[in-house]
Amino acid sequence: SKFTRIQKSTDMEAKYKAAVEYYEKGNYYNALQLFEELIVVYRGTSRAEQTYYYYCECYFKTGEYTVAAYHYYNFSQTFPNSPKAEEALFKNAYCYYLDSPVSSLDQKNTMDAIRQFQLFINRYPESEKVTECNKLIDELRLKLETKEFNNAMTYYNMASYKSAMVAFQNIIKSYPSTIYKEECLYYILRSSWMFAEQS
Repeated sequence: SKFTRIQKSTDMEAKYKAAVEYYEKGNYYNALQLFEELIVVYRGTSRAEQTYYYYCECYFKTGEYTVAAYHYYNFSQTFPNSPKAEEALFKNAYCYYLDSPVSSLDQKNTMDAIRQFQLFINRYPESEKVTECNKLIDELRLKLETKEFNNAMTYYNMASYKSAMVAFQNIIKSYPSTIYKEECLYYILRSSWMFAEQS
């Protein structure tokens, strides 16, 4: 096939052009295979930066966000003066955001996304993307609040009132501005009363 011939070719210039062409046509899997070889070939040259960024983008476009996040971060560290370094660090955080599951599941990626967005804000405080980062952080924090609130409600519904009181109190301590504050206060009082009834 045409792709196999390009893959086996020793003409790196032709291979680079083909990789870019595949990328622009949306054939990210073929482009990825070619860029994977080219980032080694072009390491230390003027083309290394652009080749590696294409490589990162291919992983992002194919939905492999965990791998993409790693390479975007690595790009921002390897090419800190690149005009694409800021975008790469933002996309590193955004990949974690896209991998953040629903609130009922483990929230490791959610917490990682918050940390990475904060890292971006700290490194580029004047960036026009800071507003978007803060908006996404708020969205991710709400997911954490929801998980904590649902966990506390589970204790309450199981009639484990002492544990429920502690869980609701912890939500208010951890998230003072939580949208669940009023409900937490209500269930703290309710749990306290029910616990006293049990005693």
